[in-house]
Amino acid sequence: MGLINTIKANCKDCYKCVRYCPMKAIRVAGGHAEVVDELCIGDGKCVQVCPQGAKQVRSSVEAVRGILASPRPAVLSIAPSFVASFDLPDPGCLAAACRRLGFEAVVETAEAAHYVAMRCFEVVDACARPAIASSCPVAVNLIERYHPELIPNLIPVASPMIAHGRMLKMRYGSGTEVVFAGPCIAKKDEAARAETAGAVDAVLTFSELACLFEEAGISPACEAPDQWNGAAPGEARLYPIEGGMMAAAGRSTDALARADLVITGIENCMEALAHISEHSDVRLIDMLSCPGGCIAGPSITSTMDVWSRRRVVMEHADRGFAGEAAPPGDVCDRQASTAVDTGSEDEPPRRDAVPAELLEASFTPRQVSLPQPSEADIRRILAQTDKLTAQDELNCGACGYNSCRDKAVAVFRGMAELEMCIPYMRARAESLSAQIINSTPVGIVVVDRGLNIVSVNPAFESIFRLHGDECLGQRVDVAMDPGQFKRVFDSMEPVNEYEVHLNGALRTSQNIFYVGVRDVAVAIVTDVTADFHRQQAIARAREETLTKAGTVIERQMRVAQEIAGLLGETTAETKVLLTQLIRQMQNEELTR
Repeated sequence: MGLINTIKANCKDCYKCVRYCPMKAIRVAGGHAEVVDELCIGDGKCVQVCPQGAKQVRSSVEAVRGILASPRPAVLSIAPSFVASFDLPDPGCLAAACRRLGFEAVVETAEAAHYVAMRCFEVVDACARPAIASSCPVAVNLIERYHPELIPNLIPVASPMIAHGRMLKMRYGSGTEVVFAGPCIAKKDEAARAETAGAVDAVLTFSELACLFEEAGISPACEAPDQWNGAAPGEARLYPIEGGMMAAAGRSTDALARADLVITGIENCMEALAHISEHSDVRLIDMLSCPGGCIAGPSITSTMDVWSRRRVVMEHADRGFAGEAAPPGDVCDRQASTAVDTGSEDEPPRRDAVPAELLEASFTPRQVSLPQPSEADIRRILAQTDKLTAQDELNCGACGYNSCRDKAVAVFRGMAELEMCIPYMRARAESLSAQIINSTPVGIVVVDRGLNIVSVNPAFESIFRLHGDECLGQRVDVAMDPGQFKRVFDSMEPVNEYEVHLNGALRTSQNIFYVGVRDVAVAIVTDVTADFHRQQAIARAREETLTKAGTVIERQMRVAQEIAGLLGETTAETKVLLTQLIRQMQNEELTR
């Protein structure tokens, strides 16, 4: 699993992650934005800006649960920026809370920061000018993946996290599980590098640490302050803010100093690397990818502004150290392979050093070779979104890329989709809508709140025998009853009505509804005049048929009556004759 993953169900095609990713390490495929691990530098900007929470950092919570449940001792190294992330009445409250989670010892990473800073200044002259501090994993990723030619400029000294992990394993035993907690998500990948493997067993972000507290029902702010383990960090607690590395080494943090330079913010770091050959007079550059330093890391849980975070870190450094002294035989007290410096006018004295091997680091080129499109390829891709000339290239940035050409390059590389061009898709949708509206046989009119005609389609012009240019801007009563539109604006409810126009020559059925986005009323008008006349004709035919049917029935009744009368007379005569015949025959029988 990569460092940052996408929850596809939450990804809504907003391209905000593409827009804010400094390296454009986002691939959009099938409408979903996915981080390309080989291109990602781990700055976490996409996680911070995603409005739908679709970007998810690889979790270490389950791994830490396993560590805390195992019989092996677990030690927590916590970054000095914790005071800028957790709202605590006393820093010692966090130490107590972490022990309640199950950590045997809780130590500030700043303990190692002093040694890292001192070592950086010792070896700076052995690096290419200007030398670049390697404590920020995002800056290291940026150089290894996008400026591998500058790897000789990186100071080969481990970050405080790696150095501290090695120190803690030496102090508490090689079987000790070391967990680091901090504001940086890139630390997860740094701990997993082959060059640093084994120093730290798991990396928690501050937000993940907060989740563990919540699951355990622990509120750090409510804990009684407890002591920290380890040696007093002193000025090294300033490491997460601008100039903190200089302060940790006892060097000047004067922003106007020319020899050493502090750069924060990934864009500033990228610009500095692009022009680094122009600054050979600079001895050392401390690069921090987050603006203002690690106190603006992507997993800082506090809502404080960056200046307030800076203030609480400085207050924590000024507060002194209430923890226990370093245990006897601690690695901090051992003689290192470098001599103890007694200090000079330019370089203040430092503490006893640690073994040099604990501070070593190495770097590896990890540049990814991306296919390069030809000019013909770019023009072909641009043409697919109707960008045939330079004037067609809006460079609006809606797709997340700075220019249409950049986006075309991304399409060529399989990192972007043609449909990401919002103006093109909108124009296409509007064109399709316009074709449908203009070709539909029903009339459509758009009326503003002032009851003035905003737009009509050809069918409306034909139905009402109007010309569009003449009726646009005119009140709707040039064609229709404005009262119905007023009802719609007042109630915002649709109205279905029949209406007679043009002195009765035109009859229409109209459905009028409100469109809140534009604050207009739209009427869909159907010419029902032919239907009306057809119904009238049918009604007349029905009436005529009924009249004729009544006449026929009446005639039939008369005929029936006449026939019945004739039949009645004939029957009576027949009866008389038969009666006479019967009597005659009876008389003849009697006379015999």
